[in-house]
Amino acid sequence: MLTTFLQALTAFAGSVAGGALAVSVGVSHRKLCALISFAAGTLLATTFMHIVPEAAGLLPVPALLTAFVSGYALFFLISRYVTHVCPACSASHFDEHTGNEIRATAILLAVALGIHSAFDGIAIAVGEELEHSGAVSLFTTVTLHKLPEGLALCALFLKAGWGRATSFGFTLALESTTLIGWALGALSLARVTDNLWFYALLAHVGGGFIYLALHAVFNEARKHPSRFILFFFLLGVALIALIR
Repeated sequence: MLTTFLQALTAFAGSVAGGALAVSVGVSHRKLCALISFAAGTLLATTFMHIVPEAAGLLPVPALLTAFVSGYALFFLISRYVTHVCPACSASHFDEHTGNEIRATAILLAVALGIHSAFDGIAIAVGEELEHSGAVSLFTTVTLHKLPEGLALCALFLKAGWGRATSFGFTLALESTTLIGWALGALSLARVTDNLWFYALLAHVGGGFIYLALHAVFNEARKHPSRFILFFFLLGVALIALIR
């Protein structure tokens, strides 16, 4: 548990670094798009190279599909009816809103991001239980995703008109839910004695990863050349393949 806690803390530090980068130097949307596409590649590759093989080893096919669909559906429903669950994956949407509109959605964003970060924390918590190299891959994936997420979130608050200190403070507060997610994941693992439930939870997290990855790629493709997005996406896939 100490190992996964330190990993969750490192992932949180990645989002802090992203927020600090936004406050200090900012970043162009093109550079942010490159980071988002790269992170999306790591998310999708981790799901199909690590999570699917591990879960498919024990779960019946119907249970596996149900777990993946439930994870995907959760993020889809939140993004569809509440607010975009991932600031990094939905950065283009925020360009279309004014400061007042962004302020009005701050509370909803906090709820959605809390659920998203809980998934990140759970992924890190369960990663240590994987038999092969999944622990390293899940930790790497979540950490790489946190940097553009913290950057986009802090930039969002700045765009809404809040000062640098306030925007950075909000970013820290929201991203700290990653640690809460880790605690929930560690607690649930302590109560789970049946491996089938463990791998169902893992597949559920994988379904959320699939949604985030696809949403990021298709969303960024609306404003940037497909080749640009595909290059960084495949770079993320290659990194996870090399780790494996």
